[in-house]
This record gives sequence, C-alpha cells and structure tokens, in this order.
Amino acid sequence: MNKKMMQALFFMLALIWTGIMLSAPVARAGAKMFVDQSGDRIVVKKPFKRIISLYGAHTENLFSLGLNKEVIGVSRHEAYPPQAMTKKIFSYHDDAEKFIAARPDLVLIRPMIARGYPNLVQKLRGAGITVVSLQPRTIKDVYAYWKELGLLTGREGRAEAMIKEFETKLRHIRALVKTIPQAKRKRVYFEAIHSRMKTFAPSSIAIFALQTAGGINVAADAHARHNTNIAAYGKEHILSHANEIDVYLAQKGFMNHISKRRIREEAGFKTIKAVREGQVYIVDEKIVSRPTLRLLDGIYEIGRFLYPRVFNDVTAFKKIPVLSRAQFSELFVKMTNTPLKTPDYRHDIQKRAEERHRYGDFKDVNYTGNAYKFIETAVYRGIFPNIKKYAFEPDKPIKRSTVAYALFVYFDFPEVTKKVTMKDVADSAPFFEQIRTAVGLGIMRLTTDNLFRPDGPVSGLDAFQIISRARQAAQ
Repeated sequence: MNKKMMQALFFMLALIWTGIMLSAPVARAGAKMFVDQSGDRIVVKKPFKRIISLYGAHTENLFSLGLNKEVIGVSRHEAYPPQAMTKKIFSYHDDAEKFIAARPDLVLIRPMIARGYPNLVQKLRGAGITVVSLQPRTIKDVYAYWKELGLLTGREGRAEAMIKEFETKLRHIRALVKTIPQAKRKRVYFEAIHSRMKTFAPSSIAIFALQTAGGINVAADAHARHNTNIAAYGKEHILSHANEIDVYLAQKGFMNHISKRRIREEAGFKTIKAVREGQVYIVDEKIVSRPTLRLLDGIYEIGRFLYPRVFNDVTAFKKIPVLSRAQFSELFVKMTNTPLKTPDYRHDIQKRAEERHRYGDFKDVNYTGNAYKFIETAVYRGIFPNIKKYAFEPDKPIKRSTVAYALFVYFDFPEVTKKVTMKDVADSAPFFEQIRTAVGLGIMRLTTDNLFRPDGPVSGLDAFQIISRARQAAQ
C-alpha cells in the first residue's frame, strides 16, 4: 500500500470516528456507569425519581439517603423505617403489569430475584424501566453499594456521609473492644440456619459484625456455598468445638425460625459449653446480615451479649439531676441487658389491634439516632404503664411511681410479707402493690416522715442505685 493510499484510509477512518462521536447522545457526556451484581451495565443519565424496592436493605438505605416521596413501592415484609409502612406493596411474584402501571423509572432487586424471575426482569426492561440488581457480600462491598445507590438517586454526597458515619462509629466500637484483653475474648459459634446446621462464611457481613464486637469465630474454617454468605458446617463439626464455644449466637428471621429452647433441646447440644452455661443468644437477622447503617446496632447488640459491662456503660447517666422517660428507658435496658426490640415484619405488625401502639407509632419520638431503640424496647417489655398509641412524652421526668411499676413488671421479686405504711400512698392508689413491693424490699426508700412521693422525679444516680438493688433483691 503506497503513501497516498495510507493517507486516504487514515482520513476516512477519522471521518467515520468523528461521525460516531457526533451522533452519540449529548446526555452521555454527563452520564455515569457501573456494573450491577448480575453483570448488567447500568447507565445513569439523571437521578431516578420513582423507585420500587424489592429488598428491605435497599429500602432502608434509600431512606437513609434522605429519600421518601421518591420511594413509591416496597416489598411486602418491610416495616423500617416507619415510613416504609405507608408505601404500596410489590412482590416479584406479581405480574409485570402491576409494576408498569405504577410508572416506576427504577426497580431495585437482588441477584436471587434476577436468577429466579428473569421473565419479570425482561418485561420490565422491555417497558423502559431500569432494573438494577445489588447485594453486597462483604463489608468492602457495602461501601461501593451505598455509593451506587447514591449515584442512582443523585445522593452521592449523602452516601459518602453514610460511609463516614459508619466508620466513625466503628472506631468507637473498636476502642471499646480494645479494652478487652485478648485472653478474655469470647469464642462464638454463629448460627445462620439451624435446620441445616449452617453458619456464615468467614467473609460475610455477619461474621464482620461478630468480629468487630470482639467475638472469635470458632467456625473460621467454614466454606461459603454457591457464592452466598452461608456456609454448611454440620452438627458433628459444631460438636467437635463443644468445649470451646463460650457463646452460641443465632440469627432469627425468615431464613431461621429459631428459639433458645430449640437450641437447648437439640440432640447433642447439651455438650456445648455455651448451652450448659446459659450463654445462648438470638439476634435479629435484619441488623446483622443486611448492608445498612443498622449493622452498627447489630454489632452493639452482639457486644452487649458478649461483654455487657463494656457495651452497657451507664456512667454518664449518674450525673443527670432529673432523669427523663427516654433516659430512664436507656438506663433500664442497659442495666438489665435487655435485648433491643427491632421492628417486626409488616404482616406481623398489621395483625395487632389498630388502637394499640405499634413500633414506630410515636409522633413525639425521633426515629433516628439511638433513643427510640431503647424507648421501643422498654415499651415492648411493658415497663411503662398506660402507654398511649402515638405519644410517649420522652422528655417528661420519670416519676417514682413509674420506676416502681417498671421494677415490679421486669423482676421476679420474693413476696413482701411485712406491713408497709406510706402517708402519701393509699391502698387504693394506682400502683400501690408495685410501690409497696419496692419499699418493702428496701429497693426504694421513704423520706424520714414516711412519704414515698409517687409523682416525684428521680435522678440518674438514684435510678442507678434503685435498679442495682432490684437486681440483688431478685437474685
């Protein structure tokens, strides 16, 4: 090929390349792209505004990103955050027409749905709806996943803030764990599915939660199956570690309908050290297996099971002159090491009477931060009398009569046989029996002139001492 022909060919190729570039949509210049969990190339030209989420973690993270009205549908089980209860329900079992009629521009799924329901995915994409499959498997994947959700919704800045918040709180947890000598770290078997004797893969989010809380995974030799977070282990393998399992921990959820009793009564499990010593704990799978900010709650909860004195520090409460109802809730839950109540699934919540309080109902409680977790736990445990459906009055001072009621409900006290006389509490007064028990056992004390002051406030130090005496009296 001579020089002139070479120049002509080069010129023609340049013209063709220029034509291709000029014919490309202008929107592509500002578009962003990533590959989802199913290997599909996702191009984001602008933030999606009408989103249906078919996985609880996606939904929770969308709300954490600051979205609400943009979320037009969720899967049928979701109840957290409380706003999710107001959204229309969708399922991968539904016809594509139901989705299309809602006019979403984005449907978020996970790989299980992509593999199991390819026809639904194909029809939705055929209707011009973007379908994205996401589900991180390791903690490193979680950060990328949050960023991808931020990219899809135009909330990249908030996604970065979520990562920073998560890392900041992780540093605090690790500082707590650092105070625990290595020789005193608990060895834990973490059950994923009891009926199949399965645990978690060492790289899973659940094992990350366990190890971050200071636990040592006795099933570190487990191998993941079928590219999942679950690993087969087997009863024989579990029992081979029987004498070294300090704590038996099991997740509870759709994958594992479990109870402490079932674990204790499993054939052969009485040889396990943790079972013999009563160190069996159940934790909600929604806070240990899902890639959301509530994973921090799961880490704290595991820490409270393993090292209650470290993770239930209440020193700061002793300095509070007048304890509020919200503060008393947290102090009580921590001092009794009561497991945190997490929201049930939507269908379980909807079974309860409409007029009764349901998780997330309180209009005067902020369902972000930490206080609400202890409030809802205390209410669920029944330690507050006469709870209203929508009002908790978290900032009101806790009354002495309410403290007496809480103690009576929670602890199994011996019977009080001696006569207790109080000038300001008649036999017919509300909570007389609860107050009489607390006074009769020396848990709560009268003034020098025999007054109980049922409506009086309680300081943090007083509450700490009262609960401490209650624990001793109940032993």
